[in-house]
Amino acid sequence: MPEDRIARLSQRFKTHASGRKPASTRVRERQSLYLDAELMNRIDQIHKEVSHQLYPVKVGKATFLECLLEYGLSHLDEVKEQLRFAEQPDLKAGE
Repeated sequence: MPEDRIARLSQRFKTHASGRKPASTRVRERQSLYLDAELMNRIDQIHKEVSHQLYPVKVGKATFLECLLEYGLSHLDEVKEQLRFAEQPDLKAGE
């Protein structure tokens, strides 16, 4: 019985307020992360720049971040190298 109630309540999130279906078929889920404020400022600025460069294509911030994350996941060796030295600032990559 409680599952039915929850299922009915979640139905309201499957369409927009106007009743139309969401444009994206991606399944998204809300996540809370604590990120460095300076990094978020850089992301905001670069997102704006990329959006202007790709105009008239609309690039949402979620799509932009997903693309960056996908790229990072497909280049894990480079990411691992960065992570090795991120925790040890006195070492430099390639030493």
